[in-house]
Amino acid sequence: MRGIGIYIMGKRLALVAFMSFAVLFVSSFSYAQTTKVKGRVTDIDTGEGIPFVSVFFKGTTIGVSTDIDGYYTLETRNVSVEILRAEMLSYIPVEKQIKAGAFNQIDFELKAEENILNQIVVKPDNRYIRRILHNIENAKEYNNPEERNRYQCRLYTKMELDLVNADSQIKNKLLRRNFGFVFDYMDTSVVSGKPYLPIMISESNSMFYKQKSPAATKEVIEASRISGVQDEATFAQFTGNMHIRTNFYDDFINLFNIQIPSPVRGPNVFYDYFLIDSLNVDGRKTYLIRFHPAKLVSSPTFDGEMRIDAKDWAVREIHVRLKKGSNVNWIRDLVLDSEYQIVGGKGSYKGRDSLWFFKQDRMYADFSVTMRDSSKLMSFLGRRQCDYLDPRFDVPMPDSVARMMSNVTMSAHPLVNDEAYWQRNRPYALSEKESNIYKMVDSIKNVPIYRNIYNIVNTFVNGHYNLKYFGIGPYFKLFSFNNLEGARFQFGGRTTEDFSKKIRLSGHIAYGTKDKAFKGKLMAEYMFSNMPTRKIVASVSRDMVQMGRGTDALTEGNIMSSLLNKGNSERISPVNDYAISYIHEWNEGFNNSIGIESRRIYSNRYVPMFTPDSTHVTSVASNQLHYTARFSWNETVTRGTFEKIYVLTHYPVVTIDIVGAAKGISDNDYAFLRTEAIIDYSLPLPPFGTSKFHLTGGKIIGKVPYPLLKLHEGNGTYFLDKTAFACMDFYEFASDTWSTLYYEHNFKGFFLGKIPLMKRLQWREVFTLKAGYGTLSKINNGITDGKIGNPSSSVPGVGIGQKYEGMQAIMLFPEGMGSLRKPYIEMGVGVTNIFRVFRIDVFWRMTHRSKVIDGVKIKQRHRAAVNFGFEWSF
Repeated sequence: MRGIGIYIMGKRLALVAFMSFAVLFVSSFSYAQTTKVKGRVTDIDTGEGIPFVSVFFKGTTIGVSTDIDGYYTLETRNVSVEILRAEMLSYIPVEKQIKAGAFNQIDFELKAEENILNQIVVKPDNRYIRRILHNIENAKEYNNPEERNRYQCRLYTKMELDLVNADSQIKNKLLRRNFGFVFDYMDTSVVSGKPYLPIMISESNSMFYKQKSPAATKEVIEASRISGVQDEATFAQFTGNMHIRTNFYDDFINLFNIQIPSPVRGPNVFYDYFLIDSLNVDGRKTYLIRFHPAKLVSSPTFDGEMRIDAKDWAVREIHVRLKKGSNVNWIRDLVLDSEYQIVGGKGSYKGRDSLWFFKQDRMYADFSVTMRDSSKLMSFLGRRQCDYLDPRFDVPMPDSVARMMSNVTMSAHPLVNDEAYWQRNRPYALSEKESNIYKMVDSIKNVPIYRNIYNIVNTFVNGHYNLKYFGIGPYFKLFSFNNLEGARFQFGGRTTEDFSKKIRLSGHIAYGTKDKAFKGKLMAEYMFSNMPTRKIVASVSRDMVQMGRGTDALTEGNIMSSLLNKGNSERISPVNDYAISYIHEWNEGFNNSIGIESRRIYSNRYVPMFTPDSTHVTSVASNQLHYTARFSWNETVTRGTFEKIYVLTHYPVVTIDIVGAAKGISDNDYAFLRTEAIIDYSLPLPPFGTSKFHLTGGKIIGKVPYPLLKLHEGNGTYFLDKTAFACMDFYEFASDTWSTLYYEHNFKGFFLGKIPLMKRLQWREVFTLKAGYGTLSKINNGITDGKIGNPSSSVPGVGIGQKYEGMQAIMLFPEGMGSLRKPYIEMGVGVTNIFRVFRIDVFWRMTHRSKVIDGVKIKQRHRAAVNFGFEWSF
């Protein structure tokens, strides 16, 4: 599963958390029963766990071997199982009765046979195992389904979300009186043995298409059903298989944005392998191989077993569990099961008439704040099962599907809540408890206290407290303070979905005690379409803006921006802005926006505007046409009613931004053309972590005053902004031709995970490099070389009566602003994952460590900086 990282203070990704929570709380004629067994096999004399014991349902091939400590888990929908058997060479086999269709805790105590050697030690057989692994690697091109030139199949996907420790946590009498009925739906986990309460279930039927030339992967979701969701198709795109796929033939398994080495690969340094047994499965010799993480490996790895077909060297089954103690956040336990099947008569591949293909994938994930198994804190279980049905290899992808712009497409009416439809199209019947989840969720939504809990969580995540038609907020902007406004009080809000799902109105009004001025903003959005996004946005505002801040910075008016200010670092300006824009999504990977904007920036004592002859300029304006194009590939997105949020892609994202302004429309406006290209790329480098690149390059053609130049992004707070220079002040550098690089590498604990005491903290090392280069043409170079006179004079930032003859620039630069003809470089190191949410970075200027003012060389104010941040990731 591709995980969704939540940057805690970033509003856009916080919406992802809210959407997930909304899904959380938001009858069948025949039922299948699931038999679950969990236990341990020990030596009756020593009490120690016995590894590699075969535990299976008698009369079937359904079984598993115990892990290194003797534990095992088994689950099956086969209703005929009655006896569980445990056996191993040199031990007397033991059989026990089980209760079919229920959870069973079955522990075995095995006694060693007296006529056998006292002890048999199983060791890795490197020679034989390496030969098997080499054969598996060499046969990948035949056995890996993804190597087929093309294939298509039908998919049935079922996902469930469960609440663990609900009974012990909901002790409040009011909650029990309102929600007590839900405990009739409790079940027990076969992995942890803990009772859980199902709170969400989804089902989907889809057609999946894959071809190699031209490369294309498409999924058409024909029907989807989500408990508690009646008429909103936003979540339906995530109920299929496109966003959650595991193929153990890949070198690395990408789960929750974590790269875990696959055990199904040639000889490698990540695992030790043990040949446990040779079985007969469906008349074919099958090797049972157990694998465990190598001792010196600190990165996340699996522990488990696989069954290998000895004729084709294909994976028949593989069962893995995430190694305990892995440096992975929020996941206390993770289990994956994959089965492959022989498909005959559906085509041939490289001379083989019988092909191996996916049969079933199952995933179990225990999401928890604490990693202790004994914890009574509430946690979540996520379970997913995908069945691959009716595969075909000789049928080309239909043209209508190949032309689809999105990788995941839904039918015109994807939400199907008709139980009769699902009974006809499920490959197996739901259990009684699974089927009743739909009814339970509807009952929860009818409880009055549910809405109050929902509103509290929604307010915390989204920033607005919603009444029926209007939401008040954001709450973190109700009060703030800065040098120009003094204490700032703000009241704002926006309409809710109950008001309209097509139109959203929003705005705020604010007042500063120091400037004694009212300011505010009004905005209207009209949605032509939510999927794909087609909308028009109009706004009018007069408010304070910090020019030259990064895109990840705390926004103006945020109380955290005031509290974490470095001190006299803010240099905000009053700005009037009138804008209208149209956003058009051609597909998930190609988005355009085009708009018209009229903006006027006013001078003030912190951002003075003077011509070379010391004439004071009140304001400057630009009347511009703004066009943006964004290109991505195979990108995961989430959608709200009015928002589209980009989550993850493994390919570069390219953004082209073009602004053209005309002169003569309003007073003191200017004509120019500004172009900029931006490239964002996240590069996994397992097991060494992940590198992230953010590159920009741009050019301004025309003669403009400095507020319209490229103001290189500074950071005026102690809060981490990945899109700004940590040691750079606002208005310190400007350019009309520029390029920048922001590079960050997260080692994911690669070094600290090898230090015994540090390993337990699960901290992660981060290295950062930020660099910028830019030039100024003569017509835009307003640098005063430090000869700015007395800053305390009656003309801020300019000496009394001082003139700069021969200067071609329209406007003098403020005190301290210069050029980046000499590249600016800063480097930083940091530690993230502190208590799983905090991050601390220390940055140092490597260049521009001093400047010259009035012929005197002085040190820069911020030669080093400490930044704090909140970061949520797996």
